[in-house]
Amino acid sequence: MVMNGFSKLFETQSGTAKQVTRFLQKGEALFRQNDKVEDIYLITSGKIKLIRNTQDGTPVVLHMGQRGETIAEASLFSDYYHCSAIAEVDSAVIQKKKTEIVTYLHEKPEEMAHLLAIFARQVRDLRAINEIKNIRLAGERILAFIRCNMDENNKMTLDASLKDIAYKIGLAHETFYRELKKLEAAGKIKRTDDMIQII
Repeated sequence: MVMNGFSKLFETQSGTAKQVTRFLQKGEALFRQNDKVEDIYLITSGKIKLIRNTQDGTPVVLHMGQRGETIAEASLFSDYYHCSAIAEVDSAVIQKKKTEIVTYLHEKPEEMAHLLAIFARQVRDLRAINEIKNIRLAGERILAFIRCNMDENNKMTLDASLKDIAYKIGLAHETFYRELKKLEAAGKIKRTDDMIQII
């Protein structure tokens, strides 16, 4: 399992509390927006979608957590979860008490540095999304998003549904599907079920 620096502390028994694994069925909530923060989680299998409801009730997809990733790191410094975490597929997570992790981070400044690096990366990604949302033409917005997420072969792996990606970049899903077809017909992209490639 590929783990970031912060997630490695889940391997460390920092305290006397036993490690707890929680299993979720597709569609089940790990926690809900505005629930009191008690635990932080490491995904050991499946995918967990983070969704925030805006003031008008519109759901916005913030992130699709994958195997080996921690989620709710920002909640270490909050009393309440700022979003909901929903299992995209059958999933499993390890949960650790927030208080235990905070104590561990105070004792291990190098792990705090890993956490700061994660937060910095998240800020960078959010800024990139905001820039992409300011692109007026839908097709160019889609291409910009693919470029930000593609590998050295110009391929972007689809780790979320097309509908969720549409929400993430501020497009109606009907517009997103239509523009994808146009880009494909124009020979600018190639698609499979799990990948989009810029040609």
